[in-house]
Amino acid sequence: MIDLHHHFDGAFETETLYKEAKRRNLAQGKLSAEEFAARCQVPQDCNTLTDFLAVFNFFYDIAQDLNFLRDQAQKLPARMAAGGVLYLETRFGPHLFTGDAYSAEQVTQAVVEGIAAGKGAPVRVILCALRNAPIQHVQELVDLYQKFHAHGVCGIDLAGDESKYACREYAPVFDRAHQLGIPITIHAGEAAGPQSVYDAIDLFHARRIGHGIRSIEDERLMRRLADEKIGLEVCLTSNLQTGNAASYAAHPFMKLRAAGLKVTLNTDDPSVSGIDLNHEWAVALREYNLSVADQRELLLNSIDQAFCDATLKATLREQVAARLS
Repeated sequence: MIDLHHHFDGAFETETLYKEAKRRNLAQGKLSAEEFAARCQVPQDCNTLTDFLAVFNFFYDIAQDLNFLRDQAQKLPARMAAGGVLYLETRFGPHLFTGDAYSAEQVTQAVVEGIAAGKGAPVRVILCALRNAPIQHVQELVDLYQKFHAHGVCGIDLAGDESKYACREYAPVFDRAHQLGIPITIHAGEAAGPQSVYDAIDLFHARRIGHGIRSIEDERLMRRLADEKIGLEVCLTSNLQTGNAASYAAHPFMKLRAAGLKVTLNTDDPSVSGIDLNHEWAVALREYNLSVADQRELLLNSIDQAFCDATLKATLREQVAARLS
């Protein structure tokens, strides 16, 4: 299995977060372990992206510590390997963890150092800015990519509440990133409609779309995505929790595939959603009756769409072939 849409901060170990909150005598640490765990996960009645994203505000300040970030990053390759993941691209917003003490560069360095020290599945990092952030944050991602590309940073991303922020003013920065050859993926077509996906392609030069499921509303857009081989990073359970799909059966996953789009299967925020990649594959196999050929296609789509180098892609293709032979 391969995961291209995985948020580092959405996959923190809840128990470790709780211990950190208690160690630093933060307000969250005064809750019971059960209450704390419940606050770190999407509530049962969550049905909008805005409500989904609100969960993160509960624990961001706990994670604003370089040692905590480095520790979580170091554990990530082993956690992925234990779950059968062959390759992971994890994304995070460095500016969310600076607090009053650190720079975005220090935060990024802590995460890439942690991953490099870990043992397990290969992990690469996508740097992410939020849609309501100052344009300077996006500019800094471009600089951070250049500084840390040789140390595992493989692309940049724009995330956050697209239903509130179109962020077309960021276009000149993404023009620069594109000119520098930086791989770009953009969250779009989730809480907002097809125009958000057009903007991601035309203004932000996206090679992949995070979610993108509302592309189903525009046949011209779907043809363009298929023709230009722009991948969709589909996250089934997350789409239900944000209210962008009524059920797994109603999800446009199979319709998007039937239209010839390069669909991949991913987790989004494992700990926050209470799932892992095995869960998402089990759901897809159960709901969509995927054949071995379908599974192979999805995995090869992930390899084709990955932001890693050609040598690693060749290794991943060999591993997929061996598993599905």
